[in-house]
Amino acid sequence: MALLEHGGSILQNGITLLALAAVLARFGMWLPVLLLLSTLPVLYVTVLANQRYHQWWEQTTADRRKAHYFDLLLTFPQAASELRLFNLGHHFHSLFAGLRLNLRAARADLLRWQALVRLSASAIAMVVMALLVLWLGWRAVRGLSSIGDLVLFYQAFSRGQGLMRALLSNFGQIFSSALFLESLFSFLEERSQVNVPARPVPAPTQISQGIHFRDVSFRYPGSNELALDHFDLTIPAGALVAVVGPNGAGKSTLIKLLCRFYDPNLGSVELDGIDLRDLDPDELRRMITVLFQFPVRYHASVAENIALSDLLLGADRNAIQAAARSAGIHEAIMRLPEGYDTMLGKWLAEGSELSGGEWQKLALARAFLRQSPLIALDEPTSFMDSWAETDWLDRLRTLIAGRTALLITHRFTTAMRADLICVVDAGRVVEIGTHAELLTRGGLYAQSWRAQTQAAQPHSEAPPPKRAQVLTA
Repeated sequence: MALLEHGGSILQNGITLLALAAVLARFGMWLPVLLLLSTLPVLYVTVLANQRYHQWWEQTTADRRKAHYFDLLLTFPQAASELRLFNLGHHFHSLFAGLRLNLRAARADLLRWQALVRLSASAIAMVVMALLVLWLGWRAVRGLSSIGDLVLFYQAFSRGQGLMRALLSNFGQIFSSALFLESLFSFLEERSQVNVPARPVPAPTQISQGIHFRDVSFRYPGSNELALDHFDLTIPAGALVAVVGPNGAGKSTLIKLLCRFYDPNLGSVELDGIDLRDLDPDELRRMITVLFQFPVRYHASVAENIALSDLLLGADRNAIQAAARSAGIHEAIMRLPEGYDTMLGKWLAEGSELSGGEWQKLALARAFLRQSPLIALDEPTSFMDSWAETDWLDRLRTLIAGRTALLITHRFTTAMRADLICVVDAGRVVEIGTHAELLTRGGLYAQSWRAQTQAAQPHSEAPPPKRAQVLTA
């Protein structure tokens, strides 16, 4: 918009300036040239000022972003509890104020410099104007020009200088916009590393064979560390496969590769024998529904929160309620002031807040609403209490009936219900089998299982707690 506006101003002022140049030419053909030369310092100053402003903007991007982050910490409710408990308000306020003071001081220095150089350029133009007026006055005294000529010349030259300054200012603004647009176009020229095949293979409507991670190695862009290292895993069609392992083992990366957010650096991920790179990404993603590890909390009504996973269904209230029942959140929704029409979050309206476990169940309902043949659940019970987790796990088989399911979890009590358990460590499959098989092998899974179960056992040497102690606890 700025380019269009300043381009129009250049055209308008240029036409007027040509007319004034014709008026000045009758006093001497060199006068329009002098008019141009007298305003060239303004052009130089404008270009230099815009360059320095662009440089300041680029150099301070990190500090401005950091100041914005501190502003969010100080004003958003998510951080309020820790800020109050640890008395961090003053600390982050000081960091914010320090950054803003530095930014303001640098901006003020830039503005002072711009004012000084612009004043110098204007002074040069005024000196030229004064000399020309003296010259024309001298001509009028000698009778070579009239008083009317003097007035006409002054008005034309003064107006011409103003138009030239406006014209050059427009050029400067276009130059400044071009500097910023260069960054914009560089961003728009970025291309996805996930390419759409020229002739994509039609995706199967149902999974008949399964998913196969075939010798997959992958590292995230900008990282030198492999997230997956020669990873091999087959997820049979219609089976529930759990993936367990320590943090950073590469478990969540499997979902990102399944959804083709990234492509493997080596190896392939295959769906019924078809390399995912041969499928249209949009068509592939329609086949998958996912509960991510950190699902989004949409500030919208409950019904809209659930319906967002499949907008093609529209506002099918029956399907929405069925998904909510599957996730175990229906009863909690009915206790809200307006049921499924209750607004959630505090951004857009005076809405209601949910607990962490309830938000997770709502995200589960969103995932279940999309009737896709492949379902991936990343830590689906991490925010649930033990009662809700047990109830949900008891219904898990019914919920995923007829689907192929990938379950990522840290909880072995969840993993043990799977048809197959894959133990991942350092981006590799180290064990695979059923819960019973893995226990008999005595490997990493069995060691972790025994450590968890022993930690849950009461110590035999400890005296039983008294009733008063239990009640107090």
